[in-house]
Amino acid sequence: MSESEIEIKEEKENKLLNRRELVFVISHGTNPIPSRGELKDRISNFLNASKDELVIDKINSEFGMDKTEVFAKVYNSKEDTLKYESAHSLKRNKIQG
Repeated sequence: MSESEIEIKEEKENKLLNRRELVFVISHGTNPIPSRGELKDRISNFLNASKDELVIDKINSEFGMDKTEVFAKVYNSKEDTLKYESAHSLKRNKIQG
């Protein structure tokens, strides 16, 4: 996934839940759609955020397209992540409590 590009399409601040809600467009060229783990690594590096504060909610990609849309949430702290995210979402994003 070295030749992929990340672009922020939309960003919202959710002060009630202590998080930012973002929509990214990832261009991956002729490479296959990146895995959730690869996306989490790239986005956390792009935002300079801890992986424990980043939750990837949804990954949308259309057949034959070289772009993938990713819905993610970045919490202010790991404690906020553990407080507001469901157990299923924490397990899926490999965040330990």
